[in-house]
Amino acid sequence: MRHIDGEEKLSAIFGAWPSFHDAEVLSLCYERTARSFDVTTVIHVFEMTSEVDQRGHYKIVKHTRVTLRCEDATDVQLEGFNGQNVLSSLSIVEEGLNSERTYVVTFGGCFGIEGFLRCQRVVVVDAIPWTPKHSVYAEEPNQLE
Repeated sequence: MRHIDGEEKLSAIFGAWPSFHDAEVLSLCYERTARSFDVTTVIHVFEMTSEVDQRGHYKIVKHTRVTLRCEDATDVQLEGFNGQNVLSSLSIVEEGLNSERTYVVTFGGCFGIEGFLRCQRVVVVDAIPWTPKHSVYAEEPNQLE
């Protein structure tokens, strides 16, 4: 069974680990550490409902800015990062046993970034309610630019 530190931050908002379907990767940062390097990503995650808004779009709720850190990363194969990075999914699978445990984090690409990495530890650093003001997710249509 996989263990992600801070996973409860997401389950408190979404009730469980979200699918990350149509989530957008906002940033990706590589940081050298004493042993290896970490990869930190910030992702806009939300939940789509079956309700339709006044514009005829499905209502999107629980907008959250998630910071996810993959510690002691290896075998990083991420490509395609650009001005918009929409995911079809984000999966985290545990491989190996106890002291040899490794996580494979796969960024299922829809548009922009896609690929995978392996790491020793996955941490949900934070999960903060957040709606980008100048986007299709803005609550008022006049907020769009």
